Amino acid sequence: MAWTFATRDFETSNGAPAEANRDVGSTATCTRIVATAAITSLLAVAPLAAATQPGAEPEVQSELPATPETSSTIEPITLVYEFYAAGFHLATVETNATLTNEAYEISTKGQSSGIADSLLRARFESSAVGALSSEGPTPKSFRNFSDTRFGVRELEMTRATDGTFDVTAEPELEPHQAAALRSGLADGTVDPLTASLYTALRPANTTCTEKVRVFDGRRVFALAYTRKGTEVLSPVDESFFTGDTIKCNLRYLPLAGQTREWKLEQAKNPTPPIELWIAEFNQPNRDADVMIPVRMKLQSEWGTALVHLTSVTIGGEVLNQASLQQLK
Repeated sequence: MAWTFATRDFETSNGAPAEANRDVGSTATCTRIVATAAITSLLAVAPLAAATQPGAEPEVQSELPATPETSSTIEPITLVYEFYAAGFHLATVETNATLTNEAYEISTKGQSSGIADSLLRARFESSAVGALSSEGPTPKSFRNFSDTRFGVRELEMTRATDGTFDVTAEPELEPHQAAALRSGLADGTVDPLTASLYTALRPANTTCTEKVRVFDGRRVFALAYTRKGTEVLSPVDESFFTGDTIKCNLRYLPLAGQTREWKLEQAKNPTPPIELWIAEFNQPNRDADVMIPVRMKLQSEWGTALVHLTSVTIGGEVLNQASLQQLK
């Protein structure tokens, strides 16, 4: 399963001088990286330092992946990702997904670690439930919860049959976020976890060509993938995976609900695209494959942040590099 968990909770910039704001800046950086973790899971593995063209109005039509026809159920999948920056381990994220031909359930949970835990003490979890058909996923409900030293944030939303959303949030939606919900731009979109299915269920030859409109309960945005070619990943200590991958860029395109301060900051210092490396995983005893991000790279004030896939469990079977080679 590919997870592009794309929730942005830390958009506003602090105008205090850098000398007086060093601790706040470090905390903000950790928050963005941990929130990115609360992206993947990738995606989100992909929250979020995705690239943006401030003020752009992308013409995006979600392309719906067909559900596999070879079996009634995709084996339950569990992925674990580790987030690193400047040599520090910042967060761990676990994502679980179960799909049938009729329905799906996806959940993500994570927590900060090391220096990030000292600054944030962050715990977060999300879940999504929806229906699957030959036309693709239709979300029913989405929940996002986080608990950090800044306080608790919780959001629940349900999607009606006409594509509109009912949102309950604590803290309540800011005026510009409520306006985004009323604007109609959220209608017909999908939640961040459901958005991950557009990558996970796509055939390898069309991976990283999708554009998906997303609503996270506070903001409307588009996730735009661009295929950059293929790359063979070499062994690294942080991940068990080596081998062939598809490399792509992921850009975050704002549509509604983003703060004016964030847009101004992005106009001055636009965030580069997130880089993703996605591999094709065979399911044990199944014909259908799934596309799973195995590495992610993004830029932060601390330099390059890396996310590594460290564990894959499919249908209760833990896969390592040896078992992956046997499945080829």
